[in-house]
Amino acid sequence: MTMESNALPTPEIAEAARLWAIRAGDPGFSDWDGFTQWLEESPAHLTAYETALAQADEAAELLATAPRPAWQPEPETGYRPPRRRWLAGAAIAAAVAGVTGWGLIDRGHAPEQITTALGEHRTIELADGSRIILNGGTRITIDRDTPRHVELAQGEALFEVKHDEANPFLVVTGNTRLLDAGTVFNVVAEGGALDVEVAEGAVIYQPGTNQVRLDAGAGLSRARADAVPVLRKTNTQNVGGWRTGALYYDKAPLDRVAQDLTRNLGRSVKVEGSGFAPYTGALMLNGSAEDVLARAAPLLGVRFTAQGEGWVMSPANGPPL
Repeated sequence: MTMESNALPTPEIAEAARLWAIRAGDPGFSDWDGFTQWLEESPAHLTAYETALAQADEAAELLATAPRPAWQPEPETGYRPPRRRWLAGAAIAAAVAGVTGWGLIDRGHAPEQITTALGEHRTIELADGSRIILNGGTRITIDRDTPRHVELAQGEALFEVKHDEANPFLVVTGNTRLLDAGTVFNVVAEGGALDVEVAEGAVIYQPGTNQVRLDAGAGLSRARADAVPVLRKTNTQNVGGWRTGALYYDKAPLDRVAQDLTRNLGRSVKVEGSGFAPYTGALMLNGSAEDVLARAAPLLGVRFTAQGEGWVMSPANGPPL
């Protein structure tokens, strides 16, 4: 790989570099191949990444002399900040340039990862008045230096954002970016699949040349990372209905329903069989998990069979499991 010293990063590359620095600082980060590939795509990428690391060091020094909490969880969450983390940043750059070995740099104020268990809800209060409400089985990363840039690794979250044109709120999930335009919106991310629904304001999907603006009442779904997103209308009153015990669907595949039930009931629900019809309607989550599934089965045209610690969803008219 040949590096050109005069390669200048664009604002987009600089932003991508900052996000890679955040992700690489997470002890659970595993996409080293993707990171290396990104660095090798352009000499400007390495330049931008080294700049991002230097800026993080400067921010850490400033915060050390004038500490300030960037966000606080609600008291009932029982959240405990993780220990100081380490970022293998300069070593990665060296490895890409052909130097063998790893070096660890103490970043001081590393990103903080928050994870909810299946069936758990948690609310994160940001210092600017914004809130992030996490559904079960969700993992996000927040950088204390830039709390308005959040990474949603998996799961479901409702974002209630205080709009600030000078400091936009950015949600990153995989290679997808969602930019706030003053809004309340719900995001589900599982692997490369993505679902976004906007209750208030607007969200910009993949801001840039081919961006898509989602206004209140709009939804967007993508079955996998390389799939073309599908736009739809949604009822703003139903966005994030899981917070109040209701799941709303419009021609949803039962795989999606099973994922939602898993997150909200706290026990695994898997789909077996084929020939399921998409579901349109609502499922109420009040009562025990058994109560919820007993009500849902006839609506979905399925039966639920206990298996291990969870259930299997199969066609109601199919052979017994």
